[in-house]
Amino acid sequence: MRLYRRLFRFLRPHAWRMAGNIGANFIGAALDGYSFALLIPFLDELFKQPPLQLGHGWVNDFLQATIGHLLDPADPMRSLRNVILVILATVALKNLFLWIAGTLGAELQEYVTRDLRDAVYRHLQRLPIGYFTTTKTGQILSRVLADTEQTRTLVTQIVTQALSASALVIIYVAYLFGISWRLTLIALVVAPLLTLALQPLLQRLRRGYRRLRNDHGEMTSVLQESVSGIRLVKAFGAEPYEESRFTHASHTYSGGLVRMARIALIAQPITETLGTGITVLLLWIGARYVLVDGSLQASQFLVFLTFVMRLLQPLKQLSQIPAVAQNAFASAERLFDVIDRPTEKALDHGTRVVVGFTDSISFDDVSFSYEGSQRPVLSDISFTVRKGEVLAIVGASGAGKTTLVDLIPRFYEPTSGCVRLDDIDSRDITLESLRALMGIVSQETVIFNDSVRNNIAYGSGSRYTDTQIEAAARAANAHDFIRQLPRGYETPLGERGTRLSGGQRQRIAIARALLVDPPILILDEATSALDTESERLVQEAIDRLLEGRTVFVIAHRLSTIQHATEILVLHRGRIVERGTHDTLLALRGAYWRLHSLQFGDREPTPT
Repeated sequence: MRLYRRLFRFLRPHAWRMAGNIGANFIGAALDGYSFALLIPFLDELFKQPPLQLGHGWVNDFLQATIGHLLDPADPMRSLRNVILVILATVALKNLFLWIAGTLGAELQEYVTRDLRDAVYRHLQRLPIGYFTTTKTGQILSRVLADTEQTRTLVTQIVTQALSASALVIIYVAYLFGISWRLTLIALVVAPLLTLALQPLLQRLRRGYRRLRNDHGEMTSVLQESVSGIRLVKAFGAEPYEESRFTHASHTYSGGLVRMARIALIAQPITETLGTGITVLLLWIGARYVLVDGSLQASQFLVFLTFVMRLLQPLKQLSQIPAVAQNAFASAERLFDVIDRPTEKALDHGTRVVVGFTDSISFDDVSFSYEGSQRPVLSDISFTVRKGEVLAIVGASGAGKTTLVDLIPRFYEPTSGCVRLDDIDSRDITLESLRALMGIVSQETVIFNDSVRNNIAYGSGSRYTDTQIEAAARAANAHDFIRQLPRGYETPLGERGTRLSGGQRQRIAIARALLVDPPILILDEATSALDTESERLVQEAIDRLLEGRTVFVIAHRLSTIQHATEILVLHRGRIVERGTHDTLLALRGAYWRLHSLQFGDREPTPT
């Protein structure tokens, strides 16, 4: 019930569509029931039975009030014609209202699904970065896309099929009571029997469908990894290995689907068997009322049976809805598992808004461990960077370089100690104002499938003019190659910037940072995987980018940091050396060894 309440929150903005759907369904069901009730006077006229008489139940009274004046015992053919015309008009009007109900239901399904999908994506964008480092991309894609579509089934079943079926059941039962209350009570025994019979199945289905959604996420994850890394797959001849990974995930998912289908399909034969048994019982008892007791007219009994047979279909739909809904429930649980996670804003206790950077950034005895891990990534880190200085961070892979700079914009927060901006604990500063001071250029440049212009002015919309964007591109040595693209600055760059070389992608990223003009810059060495010419152009752009800024450089090529104000050497999360390039070379320690490995020079010469 809690899930229903949470999903109904998404229905609230579309309440008028839901109300219209309910109203149109009930009017359509009422007209449908009336069209079948009209068979009573038709059959009476056909078999020369006494006409409709008042006092024989509300159905007879209602028929007498609505079409009694159209029946003429002296002219049976004219009476039959009138009844047929009323039936045709009723059926046409019924279908008009059912079309209205269907249209409103379809809009309701799509718009609620859209709002749910948007809500999940919007919430995902605001989750801490730790969620994305611990959750597979395929699982995230599966939740945003596949799980929202599965949850749509819940809305479909409840709002459209359930309401339509419920309207028919209520109307039909009302007519059944109006014809014979004793036979109706016997017919209604089927409902509790069906509910009790299906309960064990429903519980098992829900557990199974939740496992299936996870299996689907694993399959999506394998697919996403293999497609995004297709060059590596082909380079290492790993096609058979990737095929085996995907087929294993695919077979696991298919096997689970088959198992769930077997269980779900049991509901239909149970429903049909019980329904047929009830129908046979009604035939026997009803025949006795007509032939022995005379308490029921033959025309009424035939119409009663027609209503019962018509009632089986909506009852079957209603009985199957819980079984079908279990898959959607499992998906909805996964969606709300995302929505219930606290956002960065919810976790942000900062209240101070900073509009500039005036003095220094300092780390005071900072240590950090990832959530759930006992091993510290950083231990007792302390240093200060003054405004306008360049701090380089070097060390072997896994030394904690990226984690260290991730603490500055508060992608993560220290386990102990604190990071200070102008002597203010960064945790006391609002995330929005803190990150507005920073620009980040990483080695793995992110380029979106959008125009060059929108990639440079990413997230800024119309805030920057074409002149400003072009100036940033010129400063980044990107203008010349952009101008040669088919549509210049309006050229779409393809997924992950596939139309550009590595050096061109880096220059787009540098132009992006130059346009924002942040006072603090975090730079993950951008030239380590480039050819000589691209490296020269990118390095020139980086030199312009560094001017007048406070810079944190994660250095892979030591030749690019020789003029840094200070260099920190990290080893297993600790600072083992610090100083200028010449000072560290003179120590002949960890930095000297890194320099020797890169340049093959056992006696490097200070600059």
